[in-house]
Amino acid sequence: MDPAEGRHHPRGGARPLPARRHRRGGRVTPRRSSRTPSGARGPSRRAVLGGGGALALSGLAGAGLGLAARGEVPGSRGGQAGSGSGGTGRDGTAPQRPLRIAYLPITDAAPLLIAHSRGLFAEAGVEVAEPVRLRSWATMGEALLAGSVDLVHLLFPMALQMRLDLGADITVLGANHVDGSALTLGRDVPELGALAGSTLAVPGWFSIHNIIVQQMLRAEGLTPVVRRTASRDRGEVTLVPMAPSDMIPALDAGSISGYTVADPFNAMGETTGAGAIGRFLGDVWRSHPCCVTVASGTLLRRSPEQIAGVAEALVRAQIACREDREGVAAELAGTYLPQPLPAIAAAMHREGAGHAHVAHPDWHGETIDFTPVLRPGFTAQLVREMRSTVLDAPLGALAEIDPEDAHDLVVDDTALRDAARRIDPGSLVGLDDPEEIAP
Repeated sequence: MDPAEGRHHPRGGARPLPARRHRRGGRVTPRRSSRTPSGARGPSRRAVLGGGGALALSGLAGAGLGLAARGEVPGSRGGQAGSGSGGTGRDGTAPQRPLRIAYLPITDAAPLLIAHSRGLFAEAGVEVAEPVRLRSWATMGEALLAGSVDLVHLLFPMALQMRLDLGADITVLGANHVDGSALTLGRDVPELGALAGSTLAVPGWFSIHNIIVQQMLRAEGLTPVVRRTASRDRGEVTLVPMAPSDMIPALDAGSISGYTVADPFNAMGETTGAGAIGRFLGDVWRSHPCCVTVASGTLLRRSPEQIAGVAEALVRAQIACREDREGVAAELAGTYLPQPLPAIAAAMHREGAGHAHVAHPDWHGETIDFTPVLRPGFTAQLVREMRSTVLDAPLGALAEIDPEDAHDLVVDDTALRDAARRIDPGSLVGLDDPEEIAP
């Protein structure tokens, strides 16, 4: 192995979770984080997952889990999460049905969608069903836990929480993309400092968006709070989790003063006149992975040949997303994504050097980019940052684990590294570079 590529381990899934004193019944017993609001009752497993992807699962218990368990997760273009020929072979070694893919309507999903649209999965010998479009991260997490889908893109902090705290049988295969998110402010909010006394929406507690926006707020002298009305005099900003699809209507109605989310919802906020981009998150944390590609543990163990095919298709799709941005935007618009082409095109090929709020133009953090392999140092730093982030959910095992161990416990990028070496070796450069954060 080239030392510049960092460490990895043999295929077969992420390293097993260690037997720790706080583990019972096959999963880590949640422990309240010091960042959880004092006096709040610890949420249930479902509530924790809901906090990772949207608001606590009060509304999802009936809508998301039930749908996922019945294989009726809402899809696009007629797809359903439970579709396929079903079952496994008699020897239990390989699924005898197409892989089931789920996604949210954001440009983060582009590699999975382009691999499907351009037949790259088929060329790699992997049969996939029509990708299923979901509405919220909480629904995505529930579908994954219920076994209704095999392959998804997922918020990396949410994947860490599901694996390390909930003990979910999932494995992160690698990065899906880097950057591609922003903070959008309402029409009456000229700058970040003007958020004092107002409400800001995040896509989930366990999201890079929540982590970075809190870094930005603190750098501005503001204090993020949850479960209470923000005090303008004390410089507080109330954070609320919200499904991405609800953010623009909420901003336009004035029920929130801003939101942080993946594109094209930031581009849509500008094109609809609901708000304006205040800062690109890639201008705060350089080349940060947002979504990761996640597979069910069953798929990884039983079908390594399918995982290898998925990896090859995704590496080729990421190259296409980098090199044919206009074509990719046109392909996504009106089919996989409901947003209009101008917003998707802006998100895929945005020029930010002249933007008033770009502090590091050489980072190119205004534009989504695509890379297959995660930096182990990013995973460790992400766990550290999560511990200083205000959450309305317990960190559980994430509060105790050694950050340097997190990567090997959650990630098995063997297949993507192998594919990248053959197809896109340049993507493996710089995996050991230090993290750069400048809020």
